[in-house]
This record gives sequence, structure tokens and C-alpha cells, in this order.
Amino acid sequence: MFENKVFKMKNLPNYITSIRLIFTIPLIIFLETNNVFFVWIIILFGGITDYLDGFIARKFNLKSKTGAILDPLADKVFTIIPFMWLCKYGIIPFWSLSILLIREFLISTFRGTKDNGLPALKIGKCKTLLQFISLVIYFSNFNHFQIQNIGIIIYWISFALTIVSIFCYLKIK
Repeated sequence: MFENKVFKMKNLPNYITSIRLIFTIPLIIFLETNNVFFVWIIILFGGITDYLDGFIARKFNLKSKTGAILDPLADKVFTIIPFMWLCKYGIIPFWSLSILLIREFLISTFRGTKDNGLPALKIGKCKTLLQFISLVIYFSNFNHFQIQNIGIIIYWISFALTIVSIFCYLKIK
């Protein structure tokens, strides 16, 4: 019985990450139906669970190779889907989304070749944080044009970090 509780606790960060992945389904549905309020709630939930799973993994030393691969995957899926929606409506250009996708595929492939899953660099964490912030601001219930522009400006800052982080990860190799 005790071993079962230890096993569950050890996997808690991965369970939280898995829940974030599952929530991409309602995220897609609410984006397709233009239900921006629920998109905002789900993106906010995604950002909170991203912080929470990492915090628990570090605080209780529950890091795992699975988590090192699964968590960044969940981040990518959770941010790229709304960015695709923004691209679909011409809010962000296709070329920037393409570069972002290429970066994510390169880093994910590189991570898969490392024994420890290659934990994220600080610049990658900043990029992801800014991506979440840009989406939270853009999809906030404030229909004020300037508020949404702040979200887009933060997207471009995160995009710049996307480019810089490619070179930082390639330096490690």
C-alpha cells in the first residue's frame, strides 16, 4: 500500500502534465467555436499547471526523463494550437509560426537523444512563459484593441527568444 502511494506521488508531475495535454481538446473546440472566454480560462489553466508540475517535480525531487520530455511537449501543444488559430485569422504571420514550429521540432528531437531528456534552458523557460503570457493577454475578456496588441507585442518578444534559444541549444550539442 505504501509503495503504491510513493509511486503515485512520484508520478504526480507527469499526471498534471497529462491533464494539460488532455485539455488541448476543449481548447481546440473553444477556439473553433470562437468562445474566447473559455479559451482564456483553459490557457490560464495550462500556464498554472505548467508551473505547478515543474514546482512539484523540483521541490520533491520527482524529476523524470518522461517528465523532461512530456512537459515541454505539453507546452508546445498548448501554445502552438492558439498560435495556429491566430495565424488562421491573420493576426500573426505564417512565416513566424513556421519558424516557431521548426525550432520546436529541432529542440524536441535533440531532447529525445539525451539520456536526461535535456532539461529546458532558462531562455527556453522564459520563451514559454512569454508565450503563455501573450496568449493570456490576447485572449483575455478585454475587447480593447490596445490590450490585444500588448499580447501580440509579447508574442514577438517570445519569438525573438525562440530564435536566440535555437542557438543556445545548438551550442550545448
